[in-house]
Order: sequence, then C-alpha cells, then structure tokens
Amino acid sequence: MSNWIKHSAKTAIAMVVAASGVAAHAYSFSCVTGDLAPGSNAVGCTTVGTSLASWSLVGNVLTIQNAAGTGNGSVITGISFDGSLGDTVALAATQGAGVLYTTGGGAHLPASLNWSVDFNFQPDRKPTTNGINAGESLAFNLGGVSLADIQNGSFKFGLHIQALPGERSEKLVTTAVPEPEAYAMVLAGLAVVGGMAARRRVRG
Repeated sequence: MSNWIKHSAKTAIAMVVAASGVAAHAYSFSCVTGDLAPGSNAVGCTTVGTSLASWSLVGNVLTIQNAAGTGNGSVITGISFDGSLGDTVALAATQGAGVLYTTGGGAHLPASLNWSVDFNFQPDRKPTTNGINAGESLAFNLGGVSLADIQNGSFKFGLHIQALPGERSEKLVTTAVPEPEAYAMVLAGLAVVGGMAARRRVRG
C-alpha cells in the first residue's frame, strides 16, 4: 500500500471518528428481568422496555432518555451505576422540566448480575411525577468514565422502567452497540478512500 493511500485512509478514518464523537449517538439497553405476563420470555422480558429507553454520551455528560410518545404512561424510575475505583457520577445541575431526581433508591437490579453498585438515584417524591416520563430525559456528569469503559463493561448502569402496557415493569442494563448510522459512516469513509485509490492507479 502506497504512502498516499495509507495517509488518505488515516485521514478518512480520523474524520469519521471525529464526526461520530461530536454527534450524540443513541445506545440501547438489554432487558434482564421483568414481570411475567403473556408475550414475555422466561425472565419476563419483552422488547417494549428496550424500545423506549436509550442513552448517549457526549463528553462527560450521560443522558438517559424515555423515547415514548405523548400519552404513553411509561416512566423510568430507579437508576443504578457500577463503576471502577475513582469513577464519579452526579446529577447534572440543569435538568428538563418535570424531571426531579435525588440520590438513593436505585434500580434494584437482580443479584445474579453480581454488580457492586456504587451510585443509586431515584425520583424525588412520586415517580410518575418526577421520573423520566414519555419524551423526557435525565443528565448525569461522569468523572473518569469514557465510552470505551462502558463498552468494555468496566462502567455499567441499569434502570427500572415502569407502567408498561399491562402495568408491567422491566429492569434494563447497558449494552453499547452503535446505531447502524455509525457503521454506515465508517463504510462510507472507506469507500471514498477506495475510490480515490482506484482513480489514482488509473491515472498512473
């Protein structure tokens, strides 16, 4: 591979990485347990909770969102974090209207996860009033935590989403799988480099 192609490839990849770092990509959760009901699996999980809750990380600001539409009664309540020595988690100073959280409580995740929970948060007073309701989000300031830490499992978090259809609830935990758009950006960048290399060979 010529030095020109190597340089072009590095430049394209750097541009893709920089672009993906600026944008807030949505990441999904996985369900670990829920209320047993028709349509749920052996541990009570469906796809409903995971279709509503998502998270993103921009810089040191972690945002957890309830993507339910208006009129959907689902609400995210307790949230728990399991980090490494030196990691910090604090509620961001500014929150959206209608969302009011305090320390304590947490998601009460299954003991089978073997998490060592370091930080717990819960809605202040009534969950349906101050939790993360439809269309709302909650922001945290993280210290000592990167996206790579979440992806490799050294920092993880989970939540309790309630008032799902049938008055069900589910416990969800982090999985760091980029949305398809992120992969598309990488492939597009490599395709551009390949096209440029092909044209250079023809001209040569």
